[in-house]
Amino acid sequence: MAVLWVAGLALMDLDRQRTEELSFRRSEASTQAFEAHITRRLEQISQLAGFVALNSGDGTAQPALAQLVRQSLNNQPDLKSLYLLDAEGKLLAAALDQGSTRTSTGSAADRAYFQVHRDGKVQGLYVGAPTFGRVSQSWVLHLSLARRQADGSFAGVVVATVDPAFLANFYTEAQFGKSGLVSLTGLDDWVIRARRSGDRVWFGERAGNNFLVEQISKAPAGVYLTPSKLDNINRYMAYRVMPQYRLVAYTGLSQDEVLSSYFQRRGKLTDFLWASTFVVLVASLAFLVLVERLQVSRWRAEDAEDRFHAASDAQLDAFFIFSAKPAEDGKSTDFICDHANPRALKWLERRRDKVIGRSALSLVPAAARPALQAVYEKVLTTGTPLEEEFTLVTRQGAYMRVVQQVVPLGPGLAVTMRDVTHDRARETLLKQQKLALETSQRSLAAITNNVPALISYVDSAQNVMFVNETYTQWFGQPASSILGTQLSDHWSPLLYAQLIPYVLRALAGQRVEFVGERETLRGTRVMQNTYVPDVISEGVVRGIFILCADITDLKRTEQELSQLLHTDALTGLDNRLSLTAHLPKAIARSKRAGRGIALLFLDVDRFKSINDSHGHAVGDAVLKEVARRLKLAVRAADMVARLAGDEFVILLEALEDAKETESIARKVVHQFADPIMHGRVSLQVTMSIGVAFDNKCVLTGEELLDAADAQLYAVKAAGRNAFSVSVR
Repeated sequence: MAVLWVAGLALMDLDRQRTEELSFRRSEASTQAFEAHITRRLEQISQLAGFVALNSGDGTAQPALAQLVRQSLNNQPDLKSLYLLDAEGKLLAAALDQGSTRTSTGSAADRAYFQVHRDGKVQGLYVGAPTFGRVSQSWVLHLSLARRQADGSFAGVVVATVDPAFLANFYTEAQFGKSGLVSLTGLDDWVIRARRSGDRVWFGERAGNNFLVEQISKAPAGVYLTPSKLDNINRYMAYRVMPQYRLVAYTGLSQDEVLSSYFQRRGKLTDFLWASTFVVLVASLAFLVLVERLQVSRWRAEDAEDRFHAASDAQLDAFFIFSAKPAEDGKSTDFICDHANPRALKWLERRRDKVIGRSALSLVPAAARPALQAVYEKVLTTGTPLEEEFTLVTRQGAYMRVVQQVVPLGPGLAVTMRDVTHDRARETLLKQQKLALETSQRSLAAITNNVPALISYVDSAQNVMFVNETYTQWFGQPASSILGTQLSDHWSPLLYAQLIPYVLRALAGQRVEFVGERETLRGTRVMQNTYVPDVISEGVVRGIFILCADITDLKRTEQELSQLLHTDALTGLDNRLSLTAHLPKAIARSKRAGRGIALLFLDVDRFKSINDSHGHAVGDAVLKEVARRLKLAVRAADMVARLAGDEFVILLEALEDAKETESIARKVVHQFADPIMHGRVSLQVTMSIGVAFDNKCVLTGEELLDAADAQLYAVKAAGRNAFSVSVR
């Protein structure tokens, strides 16, 4: 009995040890599969980000960048968004998934994923800690890759965002139980990128198990048993460091779940031992030997099954095992699904109990069944593996390109299916992008050559690298003859001396705009010149874009309009608008000179009777003659203006005293001593003049005009043909 109990307890201990050893191996295999799964996912995103970074150029072709980012996002359905940032963290292009409506307008320069690439701390893809997305307004993981210029300098970042749960969707209850664990944690900050146990998902928290840190310091991969500080569950853990992404992947099986079958066996064995106490000792010994052999066989079988399931579940391809049996019609073979890995169940969008034991062909659309039936029967008959590519229609009506490998396996088949839809779409996208780039280059050439402006590019050494065909039209020199030459070689010395200061300012990083004249085949033309620096990374100016637009006709039109706007059409004198603009400047000049200013308000006496008696033609002739005589009565620097009708104004600047004003007023009156002749009509025209003299220049233009008008009213009331002076 003592031997029986010792053997029983030893068997229990051995059973527990082997159960735990098997659990560690399962965890180790699951961690290896989880690492492969994460690596495959991150490599796909890294390749996509690398493709976007490689094809983003210098970031100036915004429409092409937007199309590139949008198409790239469409080819990776697991991504929530894709951004392209320049070297300052500013957005160049972005694409969001169909469920997102917000767009980004801010800078990402403060984000860790931007700073680690800008500072050169990370090579390759960087998996940042979960953050609350500015665009998505939800928790996201930023997967980023640096963009580089041709010289290797930093050009910006390509950023892809995913749901943190995306990294933990490897978890299945069939493999890890209800309290198992898969987790991915950063090595540099020990922040959890994604962690799942059962239906619960964590992310963004700091890992609380310091024991893992100690284990990693000893070896990059290993196993251990430890309680979790996040949920207080003991687990058999296995970890693997992923140095290329600065992450550690680890999985675990709940000790309680793993040992549940052991405790059941231990309970049964304990009952058996108690019962065996009453049995012959010799029979008990034989029984223990038999149990030991059965246990070894079971462990081997479980170990083989666990290895098979771990390998099958880790595959990114759909994997099936079909057994063959005669169909009900007796003429064909039916194939029953004995095994389907998680990827296969995801493809079929069915639970395991709805797949295992069912006819394999009943799981696919009816249209695909005859072809698959023929292929499976051929492989089963010939015993030769077969690989083919075909189109499969999903339950939602989507089309998938599938590569299928069919291998005979005993009395059945092993079938692997790989979704190559994105690969084929990526090949098509590359072809389309190449065609779009060629089309864009042709369109750009067509636009620049047909724009009625000179467009050229000069590098930092002042070599002319590009000119459009407008250059030939304006200067008669083929554009090809100056490419690669110095500015000083094809600009005249005088023109070079005039323009080189603007060129140097633009090469220093300043946008320069100015107006100048150039000699062309059409004569001297006025040009609006714009020099735009071509700034690359770190503020380095690679060259300048020069744009010259012919604005000769515009300038001529502006001058003509200005002349018409400020001149009285009948007399040719300045009009009220011109006087209003000129009067404040004249007051300011006289005040600076310490001199006085005067304004004469003149009115033709009884002008209405002239129009009524002789007609408007004679009245217009009288006004023209009045304007001529007024110009003769004043100095060349004085201003004579017609306000309206028969009202005129004379503005006198820089006067010593009021006597000068009176002298000019008398001279004006004297100018009208002789009659005005118009044909045979002789008209005696007189003028009434109101004069306002401001010795200190303290009155505004409006006040000066009002004072002169008041004096004019006094002259009119006193009998006309005279002047009156108001002195301030």
